[in-house]
Amino acid sequence: MTPPPEGPTGRRPIAVPLVALVAIAGLGVTAALGGFATAPEKPPKRLGQGATVDQEQFTTTFVGSRTLSEPGLFGSPAKRFLEIELRVVNKGDETAITGLPYSGGLGGGSLGSSLLKINPAINGKYGASIFSPTGGGESVQLHPALPTSVVVKYELEDRQRAPKQLTIDVGTYEWRDGVTLAPGWFLVTEDDAGTQKPVVTAQVTLPVVPKGTSS
Repeated sequence: MTPPPEGPTGRRPIAVPLVALVAIAGLGVTAALGGFATAPEKPPKRLGQGATVDQEQFTTTFVGSRTLSEPGLFGSPAKRFLEIELRVVNKGDETAITGLPYSGGLGGGSLGSSLLKINPAINGKYGASIFSPTGGGESVQLHPALPTSVVVKYELEDRQRAPKQLTIDVGTYEWRDGVTLAPGWFLVTEDDAGTQKPVVTAQVTLPVVPKGTSS
C-alpha cells in the first residue's frame, strides 16, 4: 500500500481507521447530549378494574373496591371498612399465603407482599388484613391452581373518609435458586443508588364504590 504523502512539516499524518473515526464522532454526540445516560426504565402498565396481572407466582385479577359498614356490638357505633377484592390463582407447586402488604425487603412469596403501595395510603386503625372468605370464616392459604377470592380489608378511622378511587402499585415474583438465600419466590427488583427496590409491574386504578351495610 502506498504511504500517505508527507505534510507541510515533512511528517506523514497518522492514518486513523474509519471505525475509530465513527466511534470518536459518536463520543462527541454523546457528550453534546449530556454524557452517557442509562436506558430509561420500562414504565409500569396502567390498568383498571377487572384487569389481570401475571405476577409469575400468581395470576391476580383486580375485581373492584368498595366501602361498607358493619353494625357495632352492644350499641357501639358501626364500623366502616374499605375492601379490595381480588381473584387469585397460585401458579406455584406449593400452598402460598395471603400475607400482608409490602413493608420492605424482597418479599417472601406471599400475595400481600406484591401489593407494593396503595395511593392514597389507606392505613386504617390496624393496617390491612388479607384473607380468603370461606363459608363464614377466613383463610390465609392459597392452594396451587385453585382460583380463590381474596379480600384486602382496612377498618377506617372514625373520621377517615374513603377515597373515590385508589391506585395499587403491583410487583411480580421470580424464582431464585439462591446462594445466600434458600430457594423460593422473591420480588423482582432493580438497583436504586445501591439499594434494591421492587419493580412496579403494573399500576391498577379502581373506583371505590359505597356498598352500604353488611350483616
